[in-house]
Amino acid sequence: MDLHAPELAQLRLYVYRRPLHPELFTIFLEKRIDTGKYEAQLWLIGTGHLISFHCPGVTLSELLTSRADLLPEKGLVEALPVDKPQDYRVTYENQLYYLLNVQSEQMSDGVFVSVHEEMSKFAQTRGMFMRFDQWAVEGQLPPFSFIDYERRPNELDVFTYHAFPEQKVMVRTQSVFSLEPISMQTHSLHRGPFGKNF
Repeated sequence: MDLHAPELAQLRLYVYRRPLHPELFTIFLEKRIDTGKYEAQLWLIGTGHLISFHCPGVTLSELLTSRADLLPEKGLVEALPVDKPQDYRVTYENQLYYLLNVQSEQMSDGVFVSVHEEMSKFAQTRGMFMRFDQWAVEGQLPPFSFIDYERRPNELDVFTYHAFPEQKVMVRTQSVFSLEPISMQTHSLHRGPFGKNF
């Protein structure tokens, strides 16, 4: 996919029951996790991300992107818009339990600047973070993407934040990939480094 300024209106979150090939994307940062019980790859692909989670017999991929033209149809389970809150959960063969929450928040200029600065500082100490100065509009902050994660022996929690300064919008996802049933008592859909309101 070509480098381009992303279109927020075209942003979708896709769930695939298969791995996706890296040649489909421009990967800016990547992280591989292997616990012995599961493997995961986290890719930061501009103002989007791809998370592939694999355990014996099951592979699930979560893709947030504004480019759908080259995406495969095979293995596509769900395509979710991000302009309103979305909750999604699925279980595969009682082996993989997946929970997803997607939110986007329109902010005032002052709040957006404050959140942008706070998250940029926080992200320097953990996770995967990148500013996209090449997509910045003159006089505005640059877009950024931040992927934070918590790995456990039987579970991977991933928090992503994607900033769209032109629209003053922050898109956030929280995902839980688990080898055991997910207890809602221990998994709030709004926990993470910045809580419900970022």
